[in-house]
Amino acid sequence: MSSADDSLKKAFIETQAKHQNTSRQLAAVRAQMNAKERDRKIGELSVKELSQYPKETVAYKSVGKMFLQQDLSALTGAIQQKSDDAGKETKAMARAAEKLERDIKDLERGLTELLQRRMM
Repeated sequence: MSSADDSLKKAFIETQAKHQNTSRQLAAVRAQMNAKERDRKIGELSVKELSQYPKETVAYKSVGKMFLQQDLSALTGAIQQKSDDAGKETKAMARAAEKLERDIKDLERGLTELLQRRMM
């Protein structure tokens, strides 16, 4: 009987460790999603603001500590592309977060089953 208890205890500890690890991964993915979503919104607002200026407007792009003169349409296009990429990455991260949430639910079910076996 004690070997069964030991194996249940070992399985419980392993499952609990997997649960904690998966929870940490989920928190990291959610933080990355928030950052990418913020980048996407900033890009959209920047493109909206830049579209109000005439095409002849002189625009500058920040590169490190210096500014480079760039065509307004090229600058707007680059910002729009960066915003679109951030949106795609956010969607991919959302799918990863859903998978991690399913994994957490499966691990919680496993923990519940282990506890129920222990009570029997």
